Amino acid sequence: ILGQRCFQMQKFPYYAITVRRYNVLFRHTDWLKKTQELYNEILLFYYRLYLETFPNQQPGTQEALRILETLTIVGRDKQPVPTPLPWKKIPLYFRRAAINTATAAAKSYLARGTQEHPTEKFTESVTFYKGMYRDFQDNTISLKLWNGESWQWSRLRLRGNTVPEAGQMMSPALVLTKDRAELHIPWKLPVSDGRSARERITAEENICSVVFTGQDTCAVCCILNADGRRENRFFIKGGSRYAGACRQITEKLDKSREVQGGGENPRANAHYWERLRNIHDHYAHQFSRQIIDYCKTQNARILVLPEFDKDYSQIILAVAGRNSPIRLIPSIREKLKYKAWQEGIVVVEIQQHQISSVCSQCGAKIRRKGGDFLCQNGHRGNRYLNMAHNLGQKCLDGFAATADQEKSK
Repeated sequence: ILGQRCFQMQKFPYYAITVRRYNVLFRHTDWLKKTQELYNEILLFYYRLYLETFPNQQPGTQEALRILETLTIVGRDKQPVPTPLPWKKIPLYFRRAAINTATAAAKSYLARGTQEHPTEKFTESVTFYKGMYRDFQDNTISLKLWNGESWQWSRLRLRGNTVPEAGQMMSPALVLTKDRAELHIPWKLPVSDGRSARERITAEENICSVVFTGQDTCAVCCILNADGRRENRFFIKGGSRYAGACRQITEKLDKSREVQGGGENPRANAHYWERLRNIHDHYAHQFSRQIIDYCKTQNARILVLPEFDKDYSQIILAVAGRNSPIRLIPSIREKLKYKAWQEGIVVVEIQQHQISSVCSQCGAKIRRKGGDFLCQNGHRGNRYLNMAHNLGQKCLDGFAATADQEKSK
């Protein structure tokens, strides 16, 4: 822990944020609830005050914090304030966390510009700024909690995750669900390589291009060197396992609906819906991690993904079966982006126009034959690998064209 604290004092030129989740073991669960209730009452108070004070022009977050505190907290001059805070003995950093959350919520409401009524109740998780937590170790932390009458420093036991070997701990959040309490701790982790994609291309780094299939082989990876020559390939399988796991749960869900009713209400048969979400999240994490690990083993510092149009993606998901591996693609892409950056790998998105219609070896037109392709010049092979190769080549060609234009200027 001492080593970590020394490292926390350093400034990272490039960094990534990751959140570690822990289950909280604490005897006074009512203290957790009372702390959250008080936090949301203060949040609502400042949310309304913000809307009254800044109906038209919104200041920056720090300026809003200063003004709202001036309106509600008696200063050193002991002069009365226009809107005194109706609670006593509210810790400074507890109040400021609530003010910042209220400011964000009020700005979001005003930005929407709708005729809807302002929020009347909040159920936000409590964010603990420095001064509200201390003595964090691998499996314990002290939080300052409200027991309904006074503030108490309380030691909580934590289970379910590990502490990063390096990085900076940020403000933890207490998340209360129906049946448990969790502590979510963000960590600022150093990123070893923050170069741009152009700098990496110029340095002739390997690239890994990926296409998604929506089949058992849910992703196909292709490694290209700086000359566009294919160095390696990787087929990630598991789409059928995902579909089978989902199918088992949906069959039980359908039977439960017939017996108990509930329709599409997410609260009915909630345990089945939660299991489906967990399966989806598990496989999305698993497949994205395989892609990142493959990039690392192949020393590929650029990850090329096909650019997806949101409207087109929604159409594809609408016609896909409810257990189809296609449904994993948006989650895999989302997880790839932050996992890649954490490992010093930069993600580039390239339009997938024509990557499926030409041969990657000669550029001739191709025709599909199941999962394979055959081109006019006799080349044949896996059509998804051909698409991945073409995608990577488009990336290389695009950067080369940009470099040529800059030289001509």
